[in-house]
Amino acid sequence: MPPALPQSIPSCAPASAGRRRTLQRLGALSSAMLVPAALAQPGAQSSAQRRPFVVGHLVDRVGPQADLARDYLAGAKVMFDAFNASPAANSGVRIVHVVRDADPGTRGATAQAVALADNERAEVLFGPGDSLLPTLANSSELARRGVQIVAPLSGLSMAADHVWFTRADYQSELDAAVRQLRSYGLTSIALAVSPDFAAGTLGAGTPWLAQLEKDMSTRAVALTGNLDDSARRIAAARPGAVVVAGDTLAYGGLGRALAAQNWYGFLVGLSAVSPASAREILGAGYAGGMVVTQIAPGPQESTLRVVKEHVARMKQYLDEPPSPATLAGYISAAWLVRAAVAARAPGPVELRRALQARIDVGDFTLDFTRGLRGSHYVQLAAIGKSGLPQRA
Repeated sequence: MPPALPQSIPSCAPASAGRRRTLQRLGALSSAMLVPAALAQPGAQSSAQRRPFVVGHLVDRVGPQADLARDYLAGAKVMFDAFNASPAANSGVRIVHVVRDADPGTRGATAQAVALADNERAEVLFGPGDSLLPTLANSSELARRGVQIVAPLSGLSMAADHVWFTRADYQSELDAAVRQLRSYGLTSIALAVSPDFAAGTLGAGTPWLAQLEKDMSTRAVALTGNLDDSARRIAAARPGAVVVAGDTLAYGGLGRALAAQNWYGFLVGLSAVSPASAREILGAGYAGGMVVTQIAPGPQESTLRVVKEHVARMKQYLDEPPSPATLAGYISAAWLVRAAVAARAPGPVELRRALQARIDVGDFTLDFTRGLRGSHYVQLAAIGKSGLPQRA
């Protein structure tokens, strides 16, 4: 058994069995379709009097980030609906959240994004994941229309001047994970890398991987072919922790293979790993330490105002407990809503001015005054038996 990481008090109960069905139904809808009853109340400003701010949202439902994308959507939608329903939000803005299932092909996804801009008048595209972000960021058609790409779920690092990140990138996650593990006294740390992780930017022979191996004083094990072979190589060195640069299936599959080798140290995944799905793959009886990085405060950070607010609204609108991804989506949507309210007129120029601000969403601040990445927050969190993270 691995030594115990420092723990905080766990907060949420396990997700109910109906949660996935709820999120799947929810994902097919947009805020424009679901108008909360509060909008019809006399105290609320009529929708006709509020300028629509259209948020396009392409959701990847079939790729390795599908579970995370559904949760991210749920968190954002809860925020948008709550804003539209609140009489206190009589700010002259109404959020119209238009959701589409993303085409798996790059050409089809680009066409969908352009259609959202042309037909739905979307001013922003919200929350693209790893498979979508490079395509959208490199689209000259979207850039020509002035469409801003906001709050990507993806942890990739892009140089485009119209992509606004509300989270740390994967490189920052890896650096922070190693630093925090060493602060716990762990000196022997292995690195396992899926070749397609981070769009291949951490693959064999890349400068990033070479620098990471140097910093960690290790040689990465590529997760190609037979995971049992990879697990044998790792287990033979008896590291105290293994950092997995890969998705949920890579993390869970390697964990099972390592358990077969009687290795039960800390198995560390990045934000590309769904904690609940990883726990399902490894099983409740898995004896190793399951740890993930979080790129926003999780549900266990129950003293923060934004966390309290999100937990309450998830109960109100979905009657479901939150997850790290629902909270990350909620925080990103809260930032976008505040920026939309601050914009004095429609159009990309004024929107960019409003986005370039320091915004507190409730004891958590996103700062875009110094660049296009508003947060560098990374925190390790242990995964409990329920599949819910607890702060490490």
